[in-house]
Amino acid sequence: MIGIIILNYNTFSDTIKLVEDLQYQTLANDLQIVVVDNASPNNSYMQLKPLEEQFSNVKVLQTGANLGYAKGNNFGLNYLNQNVKPIYVAILNNDVYLPKNCFEKLIEKYQILDKPAIIAPLQKSIDGHVAILGNVFSFMDDILSQSFLYRVLNKNKIKLIDNTQMDAMKVEMITGSFMFSSFDIFKEIGFFYPNTFLYVEERFIAYAAKKKGYNNYVLLKEEYIHNHSLTINSLHNAYSKYKMVHKGIIEYTIHCRNNGKLKAVILRPLMRLSLLEIKIVYWLKDLLKKINDYFKR
Repeated sequence: MIGIIILNYNTFSDTIKLVEDLQYQTLANDLQIVVVDNASPNNSYMQLKPLEEQFSNVKVLQTGANLGYAKGNNFGLNYLNQNVKPIYVAILNNDVYLPKNCFEKLIEKYQILDKPAIIAPLQKSIDGHVAILGNVFSFMDDILSQSFLYRVLNKNKIKLIDNTQMDAMKVEMITGSFMFSSFDIFKEIGFFYPNTFLYVEERFIAYAAKKKGYNNYVLLKEEYIHNHSLTINSLHNAYSKYKMVHKGIIEYTIHCRNNGKLKAVILRPLMRLSLLEIKIVYWLKDLLKKINDYFKR
């Protein structure tokens, strides 16, 4: 049995499409799909609930409040733990597209890899761009990444551990859009660290897996598409995003790094400067746009 967690917030049409697509998996009869609506304000729950009658392998839950990514997924994982007890579990964003033999291949590889915790196929965007998280940022990386210029210059930098056995690349972090694991091992590493709302969750998974002596892998000959097109086109969106990222980094620093509380003290003022830098960057972008519009007249 493979438990599937799909977290929904507002985008119920994507969730419905993914649930329908999963019915065509070669192991569809072995799937138990748990859709968790994170208290969407747009009546998503009522749109999703009929999936239970349409498909016998679907359960639709609602959290009662927007718990964020980590707690929302934990809500579904706890349901699986209490009611299903699957052998494997997959965490899926609702905007992914999977080959029909995806879970069949994942199980095959999981059984032969060296101490696997989280594995995933190679993630590609619609236009074919490959996305690999690679290593967890060091404390110095986190300091430098508070600079907008550093983030731009290192946006596509991938740091790899090795390129190893059986067409699998060992990495520290697996992206949260698709994680596959033995349910017992995922439970052993504690599911998701609950004190983040959005972003940075993968670091905690990487830390917990490494602490328990497990490895994470990207499967180089298996692929899935993540149709994710987050465009931060306003100061409000950028400011909100980086505040959440900063909160996650501080949580990770305090709980997972040596001398974490001292390092958090160092990071906090740099993060405040980073937010100020974001305001300045967007002010300059707005100013340049106005100048450009003026000369176009």
